[in-house]
Amino acid sequence: MELKINLQGLKDIEKMISEEPYRKALGRTLSRTKTKFKSVTTKEVRKTYNIRAKDLKQYIQLKKTGNLEWKFMVKGKQLGLENFKPKQNKSGVSVMVKKGQRFKLSHAFLAKDSNGNIRVFERETKKRMPIDRLFSLSVPQMFNEKILGKGFKEAEQTFEKEFKHNLDYYLGK
Repeated sequence: MELKINLQGLKDIEKMISEEPYRKALGRTLSRTKTKFKSVTTKEVRKTYNIRAKDLKQYIQLKKTGNLEWKFMVKGKQLGLENFKPKQNKSGVSVMVKKGQRFKLSHAFLAKDSNGNIRVFERETKKRMPIDRLFSLSVPQMFNEKILGKGFKEAEQTFEKEFKHNLDYYLGK
């Protein structure tokens, strides 16, 4: 997934002013725009899904691919249900993947894995062993078109505002 902003008239500005203030203003503006895009999309995902920002941000990468290009990537495996506030009760385990929607897993239970971390498990058969760890959706599945659309819209607005501000700053020096 790539964030692309169509910049019209940028070449004209580049011809009118010297290269150094233009380059500094553009670099700083792109940096702030990418940060804003990441924060807006993270906040939008967290409005729907019950996940901590810390857990979400570790799967998001923003890499510089060119002089004026950044690549937004979301990678990750399915998240274990233990990330979604599991509660053990008499009838099983309940988890809240989406905000305000707690659902029950009647045959699930909480237990420690071999590393000592609490996980949500379910038995494969009526016998004690083997057991399976239960998972939810992956982080890339949380980023839908609506959320990315809001991020793109906010990035465009941020770029316009920040570029003007940064250009004025570097030209005034």
